[in-house]
Amino acid sequence: MSDRMTNRISRDASPDATSELAQQRFRELVESVGVKRYAQSLGVTPRQVNRILSGAQPNPVERIIHCLESAEPEVGDRVLDYICQEMGGHFVRHEGLDETVVNAVKECAEAIAAISDGEVTDDDAREVREAISALTGIIIARRREKKKQQKLAQRNASASSNNSSPTRREKPAPTDRINRGSP
Repeated sequence: MSDRMTNRISRDASPDATSELAQQRFRELVESVGVKRYAQSLGVTPRQVNRILSGAQPNPVERIIHCLESAEPEVGDRVLDYICQEMGGHFVRHEGLDETVVNAVKECAEAIAAISDGEVTDDDAREVREAISALTGIIIARRREKKKQQKLAQRNASASSNNSSPTRREKPAPTDRINRGSP
């Protein structure tokens, strides 16, 4: 098993934590539309859905997680990206900033090469989606790093104000808001 796959499997403290979270997510899916309607959309009986909710039958969310974890990381990522695309999104792996930047540059170069002939095939569209996902990964990583720096600065400011004489408290730095309309 590769290090990358091991990291994916052990991202939660224990298998029980993964199982509990998967059970909670499945419960949210069912509660969003009701047991009867959910069962009907899956082509199963409400009794089967209730058995899954009670833990008497395997949880499909947990099964999907195990399926993805059991495959090679690249294959699991492609399947997860397919699922995300079916739901109107894209899968973006959280990576370290340096690795993310290198990956984004590579993906953008591949996307430019793919569409440079003026025709956009399915493979070209995939290359463009991967480039967008890579760029999104950079944005997410940079925002996460910025928030960490802001929290550290706030803690340091708070600690220094506690050690000095009482003075006026400064406002915390504004947080970066996500602008969903532009990159």
